[in-house]
Amino acid sequence: MAFFAAVGGSVLLVLLMSVLHQSGIGNGSNLVTAIMSAVYLALFFPLFFLLFRQQKELNGLRKQVKEGLLLDETTRLYKSSVFEELADTQIKIARRNKWPIGLVVMDIDRLSAVNENYGYEAGNKVLKHFSSMLKSSVRESDLLARYDDDRFVLLLPDCDARNAQKVIQRIQARVLESPVETEESKSINIPFSSGVVSFSGQVARLATIMGRADEALMRAKKKGANRIEVF
Repeated sequence: MAFFAAVGGSVLLVLLMSVLHQSGIGNGSNLVTAIMSAVYLALFFPLFFLLFRQQKELNGLRKQVKEGLLLDETTRLYKSSVFEELADTQIKIARRNKWPIGLVVMDIDRLSAVNENYGYEAGNKVLKHFSSMLKSSVRESDLLARYDDDRFVLLLPDCDARNAQKVIQRIQARVLESPVETEESKSINIPFSSGVVSFSGQVARLATIMGRADEALMRAKKKGANRIEVF
């Protein structure tokens, strides 16, 4: 649309120049310049404004599409596929420099019971609140993702198992101190179980590391809710 408007405006300017010359006004160059400048501003200033607005809208749409591809719709955390790609890069860096990396797999305990007792809207509210608490508790360099329904994963660069455990203990305490309020003014606590593993560049594949963290998580869930197990 903007392109055709520009072409049309240029054609109009050429026609106007021809009319001015034929009428004899074109002999006065200052007058012609003033007239052409006025016409130029009248035609093209709105056009430039339109182009600027269209570009701004296009950039906004591109950002929305990008975020939609990268982030989970409910929690606004990375999707599992994005996490795996970024985590692979972090693992390569850690292996090259022999840096420790901590990985934590978390699972919200009894989220299905929340859905059954309070409805799926309350369950989504729990997921959003839990995700918000996680994001506000980790460093900018950490990788955080929703892996599937009620399972989350956190990659902690330059962090050994002991410090990774401390991080998740701190998050666990914060989450328990901040229950979710339902529309019926009922408080829902968010206990969650965690499996922690650490490596120092010795493990080559993310799948192996995730498998170890999942094993620790299963041990935690078997022992009861709101537990942390280290592989």
